[in-house]
Amino acid sequence: MKKHKLIESNKDIVKITRSVLEFVFLVLLIFGIIKALFFFTRFKPYDEFDSSVIGSKDHGFLALSYLGVDRQESDTLIQTGRLDEELAALKSLGYVTISQKDVRDYYYDGKPLPEKALYLMFEDGRKDTAMFAEKLLEKYNFRATIMTYAKNLETADHTFLSPKDIKKIAESGYCELGTNGYRLSYINVYDRYDRFLGQLNAKEYVEMRPYLGRDYNHYLMDFLRDENRIPVESTSQMRKRIDYDYDMMRKVYTEKFGYVPEAYALMQANTGRFGDNDKVSDQNKKNIEQLFPLNFNREGFSINRADDDEYDLTRMQAQAYWRTNHLLMRIKDDLEDDEKDWIRFIPGDEKKAGDWEVAKGAAQFEKNVIALTSLPGETGRMLLLNEVEMPEDICVFADLEGNVLGQQSIVLKTDPEGKSGLKVMLRDDHLIIRTQQNGRDRDIFDKDLYELTDEKDRISVEEDNEAAYETELAARARFSEDMKEGIIYHYEERDAKKEAKENVTTYAEGGEEYVPGFDINDKGSRKIILLLQDGKISVTVDGHLIADRVDVSNFKASEDAFALECGVPDEDYSQRNLTDDVYDGIYLDLSVMGVNEGFSDAVYSKLANGKLERKDEGLYPVYDNSMQGFELFKDRQRRFWNAVIDWFIANL
Repeated sequence: MKKHKLIESNKDIVKITRSVLEFVFLVLLIFGIIKALFFFTRFKPYDEFDSSVIGSKDHGFLALSYLGVDRQESDTLIQTGRLDEELAALKSLGYVTISQKDVRDYYYDGKPLPEKALYLMFEDGRKDTAMFAEKLLEKYNFRATIMTYAKNLETADHTFLSPKDIKKIAESGYCELGTNGYRLSYINVYDRYDRFLGQLNAKEYVEMRPYLGRDYNHYLMDFLRDENRIPVESTSQMRKRIDYDYDMMRKVYTEKFGYVPEAYALMQANTGRFGDNDKVSDQNKKNIEQLFPLNFNREGFSINRADDDEYDLTRMQAQAYWRTNHLLMRIKDDLEDDEKDWIRFIPGDEKKAGDWEVAKGAAQFEKNVIALTSLPGETGRMLLLNEVEMPEDICVFADLEGNVLGQQSIVLKTDPEGKSGLKVMLRDDHLIIRTQQNGRDRDIFDKDLYELTDEKDRISVEEDNEAAYETELAARARFSEDMKEGIIYHYEERDAKKEAKENVTTYAEGGEEYVPGFDINDKGSRKIILLLQDGKISVTVDGHLIADRVDVSNFKASEDAFALECGVPDEDYSQRNLTDDVYDGIYLDLSVMGVNEGFSDAVYSKLANGKLERKDEGLYPVYDNSMQGFELFKDRQRRFWNAVIDWFIANL
């Protein structure tokens, strides 16, 4: 009988090697998923008798909330890596998490809190939030309140945590139950064309949000009104409507858990009262005081003190687009003067940070990213410390990815104090070239970058107005709780589309163009190349030559330092009632290059044709923070691995 060898040829070696690698990959994948989803420890509360935790002076407590968490960042959901970094920063600063009972005892019994007390919240009761946040809570031994809407606990919507889910995660001690109310619903809503939409549930609101202005309210904040803003309910009817929501909230929590959570976050007062109308406020106040010992009534300020009203507590909603130093900057601004030195900003890669001097704000270096965070209501500024003398002719490459509203600047031939310089700025999606001499600013070039929008992507006001109307009908049809009503909206949407084809004047047909505005959290992404040579500045944006040899020969430089600057927009109000006086300038793959003698014409020609690259013969590096070689390879592998895990988690 012939014996078969395990390995008879090179082909067998290849098969075995491939099988082993596939097995190892599978094991690592399973390990990564388990690590991302499960934990096996319990929360350990702080020691109330530890004098290193409980200080002799009362500092109140820091209250932070997050709207949601996911492995990938969105407009409202913070990415797990960013949350990890923020919690790590708070942990390193000595913050200790406290519970609802700790806050209640602090206000009602005068019980002391830790010197650096942190009350942490995750709002909206999303299942993905719990899935991804729990592992980080375990990592840092932090406790958080999961805020929920009672009505979501009665549905089969898998977006939100079920009562069973909540009971399970509460067993570890890392999470406890709080509430945002009975439902997330909007009233007295108008779109940006002043079309009256009336009431929208949460899902309808999400669909309509791109077409809304600032004109709407939350369900418990006002009387129900008609399109003329006249109340359509009496005071008695308003009281019954509001009482119904609190009664249903109490009923659901009592049936599902046997108790009503102690912490409530009223959506969304922020008025110094409990509603936008005195009578509505009084009715909310009566119900809140009957049901809860604590109410987070405001958003935007992070610190609560002993003399604050326990029914008018405040929290800061950390936004998904914030860098970690942005959060720390906001917290520092809220602290008392003798507490501000608690905050230490994170530099990231300290070796790369050593190449710069931060004159204003804070900076973080992460791979090929420089994140410059401004001071509150002011600018951020950092200077390159380069031993090599800056060349007379300079070429700068960078991807600017700070939010659209705000300003990010590259400053050439400046002085350390920033009184002079040549500034190339992105501000509110405009490219601006500014000269600064003796503290006086002069804009010599200003271009609206909306002009880069492709003709095929432009629409008329009529088209946008019609899209808003059709989106409303589609949302009503899809999310209506009444089947017959949903069918009616479906046919109305069909008829509206048919009529629009006949009556709406498109942009291509000569209709008035619709130019979109920006919200404070709209992300920007512009690829900038600027070239200063022979007293002239040329700038390309996303491969388009925007500024062509703008004459700056009259500018007389006193020094030749290189700087980055950033700052908040002129208007810091958004549709979500969010104000923010801190800005993150994001500079990717920043390269400062000199121009070799004899190559000026060739460099300009390539720039003008959108073909200039860092590696071109006519350029030599002065400073380079771009990702290259093995570092770039590792980053691509990391992104691939995370994408694989994301896919498996999403499809489990």
